[in-house]
Amino acid sequence: MTEALGYSVGDLLVISAEAFDARVGGTTRQRVLIDWPWWESDPDSANSWDGTVGFPRDPDAYDWCNTPWRLEPDPSELETGDACFVGIPPTEVRVTGIEKYEPPADFGFLPRPEYVLEVVPTDLIDDDEAGYVIYLNGAEPIELERVDV
Repeated sequence: MTEALGYSVGDLLVISAEAFDARVGGTTRQRVLIDWPWWESDPDSANSWDGTVGFPRDPDAYDWCNTPWRLEPDPSELETGDACFVGIPPTEVRVTGIEKYEPPADFGFLPRPEYVLEVVPTDLIDDDEAGYVIYLNGAEPIELERVDV
C-alpha cells in the first residue's frame, strides 16, 4: 500500500508528542519498563500484554533508533516506581511504508491497530535497521505535521 488516510510513502513529516507523566513499572539491567498511559489490555486478545513498554537504560543504545519516545530523567537513573516523563521531541521522519491490518492487529492492547505508518528519522534514512511504526488510530497523542519540500 502506498497511500492511506492522506499519507503517502515518501512523505516528509515532523512527529512530536508533549511530555506526559508516566511511571516506571519495572526495570532490568538493560531495560526500563514504563506503564504505558495510552493503551489498555485487550480482554478479548489471543495475546497477553502486561501494560508496559520497554526502553533501553543506556542512552547510547542502538535501540533508541527504533523508537521516537524519549524519557526524562535519563533512563539509566530510573528505578521501579519512579515518576518520569515520556514524550517525542520534534523529529523529522520519512514515510517508508504503509500497512492496513484487516482485521485490526491483535497485539494484546486496545485500540487494535488498523493503519500503520512505517517511518525512519531523516538522519538515519540510510540505516536499514532504524525506524518504527506509528499507529494512525492509536490513542497515543502523536502529532504529525507534513513538511512541504
